[in-house]
Amino acid sequence: MITRIDSDLSLVKEEGEYGILLLDNSLEEEREITLPRGKELFLSLVDLSDKSFGSHIVFHLEENARLHLEIASLLSKGLRRTYRIDVYHEGRNSFSRVRFFGIDFSSLPFRFLGSSYIPNGIHGCDTRQEGRITNLEKDCQSEVSPALFIKDNDVKASHGAAVGSYDENVLYYLMSRGLSLSESKKLVTNGYLLPIIDALKDEKTIAIAKKRLEERSL
Repeated sequence: MITRIDSDLSLVKEEGEYGILLLDNSLEEEREITLPRGKELFLSLVDLSDKSFGSHIVFHLEENARLHLEIASLLSKGLRRTYRIDVYHEGRNSFSRVRFFGIDFSSLPFRFLGSSYIPNGIHGCDTRQEGRITNLEKDCQSEVSPALFIKDNDVKASHGAAVGSYDENVLYYLMSRGLSLSESKKLVTNGYLLPIIDALKDEKTIAIAKKRLEERSL
């Protein structure tokens, strides 16, 4: 198990098959990670930092390699952020799941760009790219754009994307119970991100992430 309170992806492959990164700093601009034959990586990135950055992470999956990547990111006012995740299925029967969850309070660009590549002859692969960003301001510039580049027929490949705002009826209901608009937004935001944080399976990291989330100025 990797539990790191920073943004260094270089130790993921070296230290183990399970990774948790709670970001203090900007994620690296460029990083390539190769999953050798038969290896499986579970990696969770929880980004509650106060940084603007653009990051491009490339995964190369050899035969029977399996990738499970989940990213949760909260973008505060005045920040911009781009996640580009590319997954190259280079071996047969490789598997990938990439899931992105974002909460956007900024008027600057917030992007999730995910792509999966399966060349001809790489049979039996299974891939999915999905992302969702929830906007909490009217002038948000959110973009979720997963893509599939598939050249083989004997595969499973899918993607999903959603960008939208919170249900006004939910906010109205909370405010009718005495909460302010800011308090209502924070309550709904916490309810959206906490299940992801709780899924980290490391008590120390969960506690730190919850403390960071509580301290964030929304």
